[in-house]
Amino acid sequence: MSEIVVKEFPTSAGKMVYNKFMGRKQEVVILYIHGLGPITSRYKEGFARQFKELFLSEYTLILPNLIGFGESAKPHQLDLYTMENQGQYLYNLLLVEKIRNVVIMATSMGGPIAISLIENIKNRKNNIIKIKGLIYLEGNLDINDTFFSSTIAKNSFSQFKEKFDSWVDSQIELWKSTYLEEYRSMGPWSIWGSAHDLVKLSESDQLFPRLLQLIEFPVYFIFGEKNIGRYTSETLIKNANLPVKYIPNAAHLMRINNPQGYWKLIKELLHSFNL
Repeated sequence: MSEIVVKEFPTSAGKMVYNKFMGRKQEVVILYIHGLGPITSRYKEGFARQFKELFLSEYTLILPNLIGFGESAKPHQLDLYTMENQGQYLYNLLLVEKIRNVVIMATSMGGPIAISLIENIKNRKNNIIKIKGLIYLEGNLDINDTFFSSTIAKNSFSQFKEKFDSWVDSQIELWKSTYLEEYRSMGPWSIWGSAHDLVKLSESDQLFPRLLQLIEFPVYFIFGEKNIGRYTSETLIKNANLPVKYIPNAAHLMRINNPQGYWKLIKELLHSFNL
């Protein structure tokens, strides 16, 4: 059984809290970058349970609460929530943890954050962090990936802030999940700031070209099988002759829809990285 340690470190936006799962292998660390969904204690407990029961505690993994999420700082300053800044915070986290070899798993909004992180790693002189692989889990690449964030960003911040509580109520009702109550404690700044920047980047059509310029390591793009043909980004990836894999019996919430199939594929990919 792996040890789970809760840690934090200071960023320019306030403290970042993260969970570190100490597995048997510690020479390579997996960094799991979450999306725009709320990070609750239930989320982390469920992740920990899956990690122990299905991932076999073989690897060491870091699960950060991005700035604005979970137990991390939630500053009332919109520009602190850009994907570029989140990538910078995570780069500093790797430095604090003295990570030398990393595999990045990035889901949904975590995709553009991963691109920013990789750019931070690549652009540093005498950089000692080596990227061993990237697993891109329905990460944003173009505007058609913003099916959720665009519903937020279509409002101005003042509009979203004014109707924030009713928006949270509507999400709970739409998805029939009290889990989304955590959005209320996040506040409108982190949610709108993240969504607005995510939509802006996705509209630019620059995310995929930026990623292509960075790939000097194994990369896999993962989709839920139920979403085959839904995203234009899937076509972009296939046209670039990059490897695509599918999680059976799953849609966007792949780790929730089919945890056994999800971690089975992840383990296969990690083994293919020769870790």
